[in-house]
Amino acid sequence: MRILFYTGKGGVGKTSVAAATALRCAQRGYRTIVLSTDAAHSLGDSLGVELRAEPMQVQTNLWAQEINALYELEASWGNVQQYLSELLAWQGVETIAQGELSVVPGTEELFSLLQIKRHYDEGKFDVLVVDAAPTGETLRLLSLPDIMRWWIARLMPVARALLKVVRPVVRRVTDMPIVEDDVLNTAQEAIDALVDVRRILTDQNVCSARVVMNLEKMVIREAQRSLTYLSLFGYGVDAVVVNRILPENVDRHFAAWREMQQGYAPHVEELFNPLPIFKAPHFPREIIGSVLLEQLGEQLYGDRDPSEFFYRGPLQRLERTVNGFDLIVPLPFVAEDQVHLAQSADELIISVGWHRHRVVLPQSLARMRANDAFFEEETLRVVFTR
Repeated sequence: MRILFYTGKGGVGKTSVAAATALRCAQRGYRTIVLSTDAAHSLGDSLGVELRAEPMQVQTNLWAQEINALYELEASWGNVQQYLSELLAWQGVETIAQGELSVVPGTEELFSLLQIKRHYDEGKFDVLVVDAAPTGETLRLLSLPDIMRWWIARLMPVARALLKVVRPVVRRVTDMPIVEDDVLNTAQEAIDALVDVRRILTDQNVCSARVVMNLEKMVIREAQRSLTYLSLFGYGVDAVVVNRILPENVDRHFAAWREMQQGYAPHVEELFNPLPIFKAPHFPREIIGSVLLEQLGEQLYGDRDPSEFFYRGPLQRLERTVNGFDLIVPLPFVAEDQVHLAQSADELIISVGWHRHRVVLPQSLARMRANDAFFEEETLRVVFTR
């Protein structure tokens, strides 16, 4: 299966680009599904059909789906949520508040990503196009499996061992709900599934992220940050899409806007090199329905296959040195003073702004210390010595 993951700042036309890409793939004969993981779905509006939580065929070779995040949460996390509700009820929390407080913020959208694993495992489709949430939300979701895995790996064994001892004693002295093994098993299975999603999305032989943007200063900066954080968490980006470019023959009301766009255009070419840049014009009306989506797909890709790998960038890698190893991490658009490192046992913690990524070190590095780090050509080189 080929997975195309479209993200970008809200309002840049990401959904239209994702839908047009999916339609283009279907017209080339690929069995294609496009799904929306954005809580504020607009994929059905773009396709001009009313979508459901389950896949439905909308064109020849084309299926579409708007994921119901609450349903996915209940299916994957229901036992855990039920236990938390019982615990809150025991503490006297009002019934209405129990349902809200028993849901960890962000988990609804996070579990919607499990549909990607479902389609990947079933293998019914050749191409899966993901219309993801706006950039900031997407990056937060993509980093959560690492965080949850970190906690589960450390707390679950301790919790299981402790509960075997204290569960019989606690039940004699209090009616407080005690977590059962099936709840812990549900949590473990859900985390394992999310880790699998992350593994699929970071496999550069399967998945490519594509950043959609407009020629506006704030949007360009957001796209730069997206590339930085996607690289930080190991997601491969193979293209940038510049959408809504104004044509030459605009009226005087848009002349200044057109001039601004033309000023940014060469800057974008330089900033995002060597990533290929696909461009689409500003359409005179909303892009709704297959006719306009087909036109958008033609403008973007021409005769090229949208599912091909347009670029394969560098990945995190290890290089052996005389005194140990160097860990190389691609980090475009970041200054050295924006990056902070910390090492804890077998983990290297890389912080860029508000985002923190934990790199699990192989045994060869875990026995060493990271005692130097520096930048060279937009890559972070961390020096490990014995």
